[in-house]
Amino acid sequence: MALPDGISRETFLREYWQQRPLLMRQALPPASLPLEADELAGLACEEAFESRLIIERGPQDWELRHGPFTTDDFATLPEAQWTLLVQDVDKYLPGAARLLEAFDFVPTWRIDDIMVSYASDRGGVGPHSDAYDVFLMQGPGRRRWRLSFHDYDDKDLIPGLEQRILSHFETDQEWVLEAGDVLYLPPGVAHWGVAEGPCMTYSLGFRAPSQQELAADWFQHLVSLTSLERLGDPRDLASDRLAELTVGLHRNAAALMAALPGPESEEFRIWLGCYLTEPKPQFQILPTDDSWDSQRLENWLAQGSDLVRHPFARLAWSPLSGNRIAMFCQGEERLLPERARPLVRLVSERRRLPAAELAGLMRSVPDVHALLLDLLNDGILEAGAKECCNGKLNR
Repeated sequence: MALPDGISRETFLREYWQQRPLLMRQALPPASLPLEADELAGLACEEAFESRLIIERGPQDWELRHGPFTTDDFATLPEAQWTLLVQDVDKYLPGAARLLEAFDFVPTWRIDDIMVSYASDRGGVGPHSDAYDVFLMQGPGRRRWRLSFHDYDDKDLIPGLEQRILSHFETDQEWVLEAGDVLYLPPGVAHWGVAEGPCMTYSLGFRAPSQQELAADWFQHLVSLTSLERLGDPRDLASDRLAELTVGLHRNAAALMAALPGPESEEFRIWLGCYLTEPKPQFQILPTDDSWDSQRLENWLAQGSDLVRHPFARLAWSPLSGNRIAMFCQGEERLLPERARPLVRLVSERRRLPAAELAGLMRSVPDVHALLLDLLNDGILEAGAKECCNGKLNR
């Protein structure tokens, strides 16, 4: 993706990421946003895709419908002021998945999905704010975006709607995006996009778990680590204060709880990696039926054929103590020696793994061979000819 003049990848992360919006004119070739409106409607008719229709019937009157839809649903829509949205298009369509390669300057473990929307004239989803970062990529057509830097909360929402739409909106900035333009918005910036004629927009969304979500999962994990050791009575018991919860008792209870790992522990680091790479339930990856062995892998790379990550795969890694690293994939950890770091970084940060680079790592780094075979047979990596996804659903 072409960042504006004077803004490097490092500048973007330092000065814009999660801080302020950035409009990038002609940042992507319009041809890289190839999906047609009829194709998007076809996806919305399939059960595998999460899809929605949002219809604006008046300033405070919105209707939300959930897919899958039928051709009759589309035939009865009004001429204007409606939007179709389809989630996770990148998981199944190679053309959409390749867009992710344009955003190689933001944290890969945060990436959630690419949502594609089609809006009729004056269509939109209403003024709202998101709790996560988003890149809005304009496909065919034009959309007017209004931004508001005011603080909104639940009392500013239209009551009684499933969608979180603001009842009022104060515009601070306004742009019209055309095909190839990209608008970055950090969390919490309220925005309102309205189509000027029919248009399509690709939205790259990111994960941003709340404190409540993190705590719920971490505390549940802590429970799994507990023992049956019981709280003992302290030495400062007194016969004349038998109902008192003494200082000694509090210390004993604290010591019992302190034996569990805390947020500075390696246990927490491993749990966090597993939590952040846990896929949505529908995007689990099944082991391959077509097993790989050493000879097949060596032959594949020797002929210059690449490997690719399965489009459902979520990966990250973290350094550990004792000259080790942890590779996280689909909510599970693999503990590896430090020397495996070059391969782990390559697999975690890139979606296409060049044959020459993999062959070089296999020659110079022990354990690479075995790890590659494990990832191939677990379905995390695939033969490069497939590029992204073979269209089969993993259930």
